[in-house]
Amino acid sequence: MKKINTKIIKIDSLNIDMTKLKEAGQAIREGKIVAFPTETVYGLGADALNEEAIKKIFLAKDRPLYDPLIVHINCLEDAIDLVEELPPIARTLGQNFWPGPLTMVMKKSKKISDIVTSGLDTVAIRVPGHPVAQALIREAQKPIVAPSANLFTHVSPTKAQHVIDDLKGKVDIIIDSGETTVGVESTVVDVTELPLKILRLGGTTVESIRKITAKIIIANDNEGVNKSPGMLKKHYAPKAKLILAEGKNETMINHILNLASNYQKLGKKVGIISSKENINKYNGFIVKSLGNAKDLQTCAQNLYAQLRLLDELECNIIISENFENKGLGRAIMDRLRRASN
Repeated sequence: MKKINTKIIKIDSLNIDMTKLKEAGQAIREGKIVAFPTETVYGLGADALNEEAIKKIFLAKDRPLYDPLIVHINCLEDAIDLVEELPPIARTLGQNFWPGPLTMVMKKSKKISDIVTSGLDTVAIRVPGHPVAQALIREAQKPIVAPSANLFTHVSPTKAQHVIDDLKGKVDIIIDSGETTVGVESTVVDVTELPLKILRLGGTTVESIRKITAKIIIANDNEGVNKSPGMLKKHYAPKAKLILAEGKNETMINHILNLASNYQKLGKKVGIISSKENINKYNGFIVKSLGNAKDLQTCAQNLYAQLRLLDELECNIIISENFENKGLGRAIMDRLRRASN
């Protein structure tokens, strides 16, 4: 792939400079690719109706064509032209969770190219909650496809620097608007049939969706593969070998200490992902805290940044504590399991 002179544009999400944003919107209309912040992770965007532009995303990320993309739109009504029909439950979920970290899989209309959907008859759509993402979609006057702005299967980016590290020279523009707030990707729900299926755990919790509809289940991995991004068994992975330590409390801590000591004796540089409460229990090792174990929102927000930091510190092995399997903890554990596969 020919090297691109990547332009980095800083935009304050609380005081958006529309002059800078117009340049990014024009780039999308011209078939270029633009990395931009969403509330979940940074996305790599292109005009969702321009096949040649979309191909550039796959090339830049080294992403296989069998992994479908999510289409980002400005509001619920914008989905109508992109789908065969908007099921009543999709409208209800959209009214409750959009804008926000929820993606819905629906039957696609003829407007959506097969390259977006990996040849499937369904398309994944969401309305992002980040003000810069919303403003970019409005300015581009196009729906925007946007997978995470990183190399394929690598740790997703929650800061513009992460995007620069992975994709500088491969994309036209990177918009820097600081750190993302959710920190893990959107939840993906298949609304084409009942019961609804959660294909990917993410920033909208299972518990919050079940308050709207009880007719929903969590699909197994085989049901989600190809229909939703982020479902590969090996995904979200740091360069280091990641080990997820199952167990609770002292048993988990002792297991991590034993593993870390054994790897250290073999000459490996060991990093540990810990809760704030346990950070002082791993003396002698590089330890990064995600936050208080009960504050799953903060833990999710910090997960990818801390994994990337341990890679930067050239750890060979990363051992992670496990987190409570509820709320955002479900998404954290999903990412750690896939990264450790």
